[in-house]
Amino acid sequence: MEKREFRTTEAQRRAVSEYEKRNDRINVIFPSGTRAKMKELGIDKPNTFIKEVVAAELARMEKYKK
Repeated sequence: MEKREFRTTEAQRRAVSEYEKRNDRINVIFPSGTRAKMKELGIDKPNTFIKEVVAAELARMEKYKK
């Protein structure tokens, strides 16, 4: 069997694997134009904004769950 060549080192692949184990990935699709609306409102980093909003909402929901 032919040995496969990778573009990344073994250490890099291990680091990515460990990162993925520590984090959840959630892919979300928004309606067309959402990114433009965010930019108009001064949101330069949509990913950061979305993470902060979700974290805040989860904290609020947990507070009222108890």
